[in-house]
Amino acid sequence: MTIKRIISLVLLVALVGGALWLKPAGAGRNLIFTGGPIVTGVRGAAEPEAVWVQNGRIVAIGALAEIQAISGGADTIDLAGNTLMPGLIEPHTHPLATATLGAAIDVSGFTNKSRAEVIESLKAGIAGGGNGGWIVAFGWDPVMLADLTAPTLEELDALSPDKPMIILTQMMHDAYANSLALEAAGITASSPNPQGGIFVKDADGKLTGTVREVSAIDVLMGSLPPPPVGAHALLLDNQFKKYAEAGYTTIAVLGAVGGGDDPVGVMKQVAASGTAAVRTLIYGLPTQIAADATPESRAGTAPVIGVKYWMDGSPFAGGAAFKDPYVSSDLVKERLHLKDGHIGALNHDADDYFETFADFHKRGFQVATHVQGELAVDRVLDAIEAVLAAHPRADHRHRLEHNALITTAQLQRAAALGVTTSFFIDHLYFYGHALPDLVGDRTARYMPVKAALDAGHKATVHTDSPSSPIGAFRAMQTLRMRTPQQGNSPLAEAQKLTPQEALEAMTINAAWQLGLENETGSLEIGKRADFLIVSQNPLTVEDDLLQETAVIATWLNGQPVDTRTVTPTSIGLGFDVLWGMVFGG
Repeated sequence: MTIKRIISLVLLVALVGGALWLKPAGAGRNLIFTGGPIVTGVRGAAEPEAVWVQNGRIVAIGALAEIQAISGGADTIDLAGNTLMPGLIEPHTHPLATATLGAAIDVSGFTNKSRAEVIESLKAGIAGGGNGGWIVAFGWDPVMLADLTAPTLEELDALSPDKPMIILTQMMHDAYANSLALEAAGITASSPNPQGGIFVKDADGKLTGTVREVSAIDVLMGSLPPPPVGAHALLLDNQFKKYAEAGYTTIAVLGAVGGGDDPVGVMKQVAASGTAAVRTLIYGLPTQIAADATPESRAGTAPVIGVKYWMDGSPFAGGAAFKDPYVSSDLVKERLHLKDGHIGALNHDADDYFETFADFHKRGFQVATHVQGELAVDRVLDAIEAVLAAHPRADHRHRLEHNALITTAQLQRAAALGVTTSFFIDHLYFYGHALPDLVGDRTARYMPVKAALDAGHKATVHTDSPSSPIGAFRAMQTLRMRTPQQGNSPLAEAQKLTPQEALEAMTINAAWQLGLENETGSLEIGKRADFLIVSQNPLTVEDDLLQETAVIATWLNGQPVDTRTVTPTSIGLGFDVLWGMVFGG
């Protein structure tokens, strides 16, 4: 039996098996949830005794006896002292990239503690993987690991002399390629840099192996051979279950990347199975949206509702377009190899960005743009202000993504323009210890979520997987504590959120940001029964214990989600074969 046939059959078993598991549990039945704390997510609402669900919708909330009297013999789900709460919403993630990179060689700072460990992990992966194809590693992180100097082209060639090799950094704004990978991608010393990207050269004009920013990395990754039919769908189905297992019921894909020639099509395929573990909405890349297309209905299958741009890059690769330079520190100069006075570049010309933004705006799309530095924020807000003056549109909800050093004045301006904000809160948790060496005193206003709320925003947060691991309650805890993993003191303590504010950022605010506030995000009559059963009440548990919250069950549309994944090894596919399937071989 061929690998393609195996993948097709396994995908079929995964999807059909999920359907068989789900159907008896909740479809079309009356269900009453009671027996534990119930967090509705509605500010100021009293805690009810019970929630009644029928046909996937919430039909009553209140006293148990009253609901039992009108529920027509509904079955009772006993919470056994556990907490019922709204399903969480991840408004900015990349599921296909997360799924495929999960099969890469892990060189991240999450699992490796030094450069020596990273190199050993890389050598072990090279020895055991590839299947005659490419070597791909993910997670190189010089900010998390203090001794992780960038590899030279000579070192890369020595590590993998007979196979093309690509190493992606954790934030995916830098990559390192050996000579065979550069050759396969057609990148030479005379290749022009793509807009917003760089094929880095040394003082003699020779390639160093470093490829910087999304547009240049796209050229490099475009040389990877395509996988067999069904491989991406299988990996994506598993990945959706991992989101559900973490407590998410809805996700938004901010840039459909990592899925071959048709990532949007793959997501629609899996979502259309009827057993997808999460509700999915898509913000496509500009090239993925037809010139005459308009936003798809949010009631559809993985609808394309918006478009995603990158205005600058990562703060941890020198790409953030800050107003003032990166600080002059060993981290900046020795590990990131940035010169004194460095300020990241803007990826889009003002006039070109205005024209394309205006086009998508007029067609009704929601436009989301990656911004980290103040210069990037200003360019986007300038464009939006001009577009709205020329083409007024109420309640557009255009988005600013990440917002590392957005200022209070910019937050106020954004709110006045109807622009919404989402913050990459994991920067604080995983990289907070390094921020003083990157931005100095500006650390005191890094990721200003509270300031956004004070400016009138319905602010949200995200973990941007695969840039950081999926971890919903870790993110919620960071909103409340702002304490880095490597440290004991909170950063920008004035930006801490209350338990209610942190919950709203990951539920009703995110639902509103995605245009789903009438469908999900809180436990209210008429809304979908998207909720979690968890081990502790997120509103009353101590801040430092929140990350320990266990998700006991995830429910979507009134049905429990089957989070069991199909592992490649369970059907006899080892790492080398899987890697060959996904990245060619």
